Parts: sequence; structure tokens; C-alpha cells
Amino acid sequence: MRLLAVALALVLTLMYFTFGVRVGYVTLMPTYLFNASGTNHYSYQIYEAGQTVGVEGSCAVRSGELTLRLLDPNGAQVAGQACPKGKWGLKLAATGDPGRYTLEIDMKKVSGVLDLNETRQ
Repeated sequence: MRLLAVALALVLTLMYFTFGVRVGYVTLMPTYLFNASGTNHYSYQIYEAGQTVGVEGSCAVRSGELTLRLLDPNGAQVAGQACPKGKWGLKLAATGDPGRYTLEIDMKKVSGVLDLNETRQ
């Protein structure tokens, strides 16, 4: 059992110093970020013209750079927000043509909490 605990600690340490540790699931529960780097993509589908889709919530960044972008089906950015160090409210929304809208979260050595909820109208 001790060997398993040591192996788990080694894996978590390796993850922390390479691409970071993320605990949680964006839009379902708060996501805790520890030295997280990389880009995550989340898709939202609009089936009828004029519908609105997006996310709102908060980010509390202790260190690093966190940027959120909402892209339309053509790949053009329709909303975006950066989260510098501190606690910030977030609201990204898009209304437009039917298709798949993508939330892109870009992280560079981020430590903090990201709490987002999907919004639709």
C-alpha cells in the first residue's frame, strides 16, 4: 500500500510539472487548476437560427494566464475574455446560425478555480 501511495505521489508530481493537474469538469462543477497548461475545447450545438448559447460563471486565478474564447461554426471568435490574477465574473454568449459553437479555454501555467455554467435561450 505504501508503494502505491508513493507511486501516486510521483505521478501527480510529474503531471504538475509537465501539463498540470485539473480536478473537476467544466460546466458541470468547479474545476480546480494546478499549474495547468494547454487548450481545452467544449462544443455546444444550436439547432435553430436565433438561439443563444454560451457560458457564465467566475474564475479565480492565483497565477498564470487563462483565456476563454467562444467560436462560431465557421471558427470566428464571437466572444472572449481573459482572466488575469484575481477573481472575475465571466459571461460569453453567441446568437447566430445553426451549428456547432466551441468554447476554447487556453491555459498557461494556471493555478486557481474555474466555475462555469452553460447558458441557453
